[in-house]
Amino acid sequence: MNIKRLLGHKTLFVLVVVLTSLVTWASLAKFINPVAFTIEGSDKIGHFIAYFTLTIAWALFFFFSEKLNKNLKQSLIITSVICILYGVLMEVLQALLTTYRSSDWYDVVANTSGTIFAVFVFVVFKSKLLRFKQNKQEIR
Repeated sequence: MNIKRLLGHKTLFVLVVVLTSLVTWASLAKFINPVAFTIEGSDKIGHFIAYFTLTIAWALFFFFSEKLNKNLKQSLIITSVICILYGVLMEVLQALLTTYRSSDWYDVVANTSGTIFAVFVFVVFKSKLLRFKQNKQEIR
């Protein structure tokens, strides 16, 4: 199985659904920490990485989906809005639905930073992504 086949609409859709589900679970689940050792700010790094990954996956889904037919700019705008609003929603749900999790606006900042950095990465690799998409379409 090659990478071009993996970038098909159905595969990317499954990927974004699984990643979104994992982030939702990680945002709302109760974790038991058997060791009381924590590194200051490590949870913010986790938020950054989670939303960076989520943004990359959603942007790839929108950009490479032939059914949606979005250009890179449209894909990044839609993805950014979805991921930033989703990050805010998860923090609000933590405050409303859980007693064991606390809502933290610094988490929203970390989530948004991950999203913005992912958009920056897409912009940096714009020409390669466009070329890859064009080659993918020519093969069909």
